[in-house]
Amino acid sequence: MSANSFFKHINHIPEVPILSNYKFESIVDLPKNIHVHDFETKNNFQNIKDSFSIGKYNEKRHNMYKGKLFEKTKRFIHMGIDIGAPAGTIVKSFYDGEIFLFKNNNLKLDYGYTIIVKYNFNNQNLYALYGHLSKSSILNKKIGQKIYSGETLAYVGEKEENGGWPPHVHFQLCLLEPKECDLPGVVSEEQHASALKIFPDPRIVLGKVY
Repeated sequence: MSANSFFKHINHIPEVPILSNYKFESIVDLPKNIHVHDFETKNNFQNIKDSFSIGKYNEKRHNMYKGKLFEKTKRFIHMGIDIGAPAGTIVKSFYDGEIFLFKNNNLKLDYGYTIIVKYNFNNQNLYALYGHLSKSSILNKKIGQKIYSGETLAYVGEKEENGGWPPHVHFQLCLLEPKECDLPGVVSEEQHASALKIFPDPRIVLGKVY
C-alpha cells in the first residue's frame, strides 16, 4: 500500500474516543529512566548503553528514511511511537481487543511482521498497529481472535526479520479501518495535517512514556 493511496477518498474521520475512564496496560515493561531519542537532529539510532528507548510521535526525522518506500513520496514525519527493546522482548495488548489483520511486510525498511488489533471504546473502533515483530508473533494467530488486556501479543523482532531496523516495536493508533495490514508510519508534509487527525498520539493509551 502506498502512503498516497491511503489518504485518497477519506470522507470522514471519527473523533478520538474519550478514554479517561479506562485503565490500560503497558505494551512493553519499561524501566523508570528511559532514553528518549532525538531523531530530528540525528539520522539513526544513537549508540546508547540502555537496552530500552523511546522514539517520539510527530517527529520530523530528516535524512532517516531512505529507499523507494519513503524518498519518492518525501515521507519523514513519524506518526507512531517507537519502543526500542531487545529482540524477543514481550509485547502486550494494552486493552481487550481482537486480531484484525496480520502479515509480513517484507520490503526493505518496512514493518516486517505486523499485527493490527481492533479495540472498541463506547461503540467506536480504534485500531492499533504493532510493527517490527518476530516471525513467531504471527504463528497461530487468527482473524477475530480475542486478545485480553496485558496478554502477550507478540515479541520484538530481530533486525533480520523486522525490516532491517534495530530491534524495536512501532506502535501506532488509527481511527479509520485499515484496508490491509499496513499504515503509513511516516508521512509527508502534504499529508501531515490529515495524519494528525487519523493517527492520534499513542500516549493516550501508553501514558507518559516521554
